[in-house]
Amino acid sequence: MKAYIVQGRKLIEPFNELPRDCFIGNKALATLQKETFLRFGIEPLFIETSQQIDDLDDCIVVDDNVYFTPELLVEFITRSRQQKRNTVCALKRGITTCRTLSGIQNVTDRGTYVEYNLRYLGGERFREKDYVPIIIDSDQCCEYFTIPKHICDNEKYLIPLTDKFVIQIDHWVNLWAANIITALMMATKLQRKSKIELFLIALKTCSLSRWKILSRMNIIGRNCDIHPTAYIEGSVVGEGVKIGAGVVIRQSIIGRGAFIGNGVTIEESVVGEKSTILHGHILYSVLCSGVFSVAQMISASFVGRNSFVASGATLTDFRLDGKNVTILKEGLQINSGNKFLGCCLGNDVYLGSGCVVAPGRMIPNGMHISLEKDRIIVDCNPDRITNGFRLAQH
Repeated sequence: MKAYIVQGRKLIEPFNELPRDCFIGNKALATLQKETFLRFGIEPLFIETSQQIDDLDDCIVVDDNVYFTPELLVEFITRSRQQKRNTVCALKRGITTCRTLSGIQNVTDRGTYVEYNLRYLGGERFREKDYVPIIIDSDQCCEYFTIPKHICDNEKYLIPLTDKFVIQIDHWVNLWAANIITALMMATKLQRKSKIELFLIALKTCSLSRWKILSRMNIIGRNCDIHPTAYIEGSVVGEGVKIGAGVVIRQSIIGRGAFIGNGVTIEESVVGEKSTILHGHILYSVLCSGVFSVAQMISASFVGRNSFVASGATLTDFRLDGKNVTILKEGLQINSGNKFLGCCLGNDVYLGSGCVVAPGRMIPNGMHISLEKDRIIVDCNPDRITNGFRLAQH
């Protein structure tokens, strides 16, 4: 069986990169697609248009901006072969489609389900026939955090835990969601383990606590320097990572060569290779390779390669009017469908102290932003008045 990967040319803002070159869990999307197909003995072939396909056997056709898990691919192919028809992969509408922001993707919304550009061609005699949807329910289970009713109507903000999903990378918010849901898959796989497997892990940990079990399910690379007071749970840590005292890392992916300073907390996030986090709390965020951050908190945001976030910079993730966060796509303001969503910094962005970025906004590549000069003390001459305040003399 072969998989034909149709290569597009549309770039993802603000990075100006092709989706296939963007990273999910510290791997390029093109690499992830190829690895998934090869894992099941499917030969991946790259084409410019679907008209180039002259294969008379059954095959997979997918756009190069589609990210899917091995678990989803197996179910899709198995059920497609049972149908003996041309099929299209679809997800039942629910928490997963909401949190992966399917409304921002260039997908086909059928109301109760969403169709993605992942198709199965059932051989020569079906080639000219219509596609039948294979609808997969990806809402396997959820975690949540409790929120007062005046902030969120249902008082619970649900987050999907699933290893069976598909996302089209058509916008930076889809890339952010793909990374976050990938980081959470470790907890999903724990919950799907058999009772025997869980029992054996419990024996090793001498505990039935799922937190202690998760702390024994980490994947730690070689040559790491991890302080004994650091706590790591359900996470993947790459080679040569240095983790300081009192660090907490939960359900996250840390790229090789990263430096995590004392007391840093990283939850449900992805940190890129050779990034440096000296301070603060990283929550539901993606920091690409080479990021340097000393911010107090980065929440539900995406920070591009080789960017700098200063102490005192604020990346907001919530509107005070209680409405859903809006994002900019192709010059238009679009409702994201989510109340909590941060911002996006492009590659090589420097965000100075005191800067505040509104939720859903994106900053183009290469921008170096600081406060206006009249808000920064640059002259300590006691005879001058700055911003209406005279400098104190001792």
